[in-house]
Amino acid sequence: MSGQLRIGAVPLAVMLLVPETLRTFSREFDGVHLQINEELYIEQLMNLRRGDADIALGPIPDRLPPGEFHVEVLMPVSMVVVARRGSVHASSRSLEALRGARWVYTGLSGVTGYGRRLFEQNGLEPPACGATVNSTLGLLSLIGGADFVGLMPRPLAQHPAVVPFIEMPPLQEAPLGLVLGAITRVETALRPVVRHFLTHLHRAAHHLQNDPSWTSWRRV
Repeated sequence: MSGQLRIGAVPLAVMLLVPETLRTFSREFDGVHLQINEELYIEQLMNLRRGDADIALGPIPDRLPPGEFHVEVLMPVSMVVVARRGSVHASSRSLEALRGARWVYTGLSGVTGYGRRLFEQNGLEPPACGATVNSTLGLLSLIGGADFVGLMPRPLAQHPAVVPFIEMPPLQEAPLGLVLGAITRVETALRPVVRHFLTHLHRAAHHLQNDPSWTSWRRV
């Protein structure tokens, strides 16, 4: 096989799944050029609809239009609350104690943030949106440098490059559980190159979930 395969992936997928997937897939299909774009899941769906991406890797959205997309579940992931290391918010023990903090959401607007979902599933009024960013770097900058509070995937919060700057408050509430998946248009899912790439994605996810360090990341 030859040609190009365009992948849109959220930062967590880029960090955890893409390297191992590319290592094994490229070894088997070195004639396929892979284009990896880091994107928010909302942008991923728009790119899939326009035909600008072949596969989207990210949290599986609720209420996907039936018959438009093919979805394959890859692995679970927990979204945890994080604060600047050493800040007053880092010792908070409940979401209620963090309602007065400045919250940063990721998305196209404040209403799309996972922070809202976390508060609502615990029967609490979501805090006001202090800022909205559309990149992981922006999220880390505001939390680690401007004393905002936000949500990020547990594996990212525990990454060695991130730990010196942020920490997870010991909250009594459980993290927000999401499912990381691969999304394609229904007609695209039948292409042989896409099917092979999805197979390598499943292998990478299986390998990661059997890694002892991943077990600690999943712990709530």
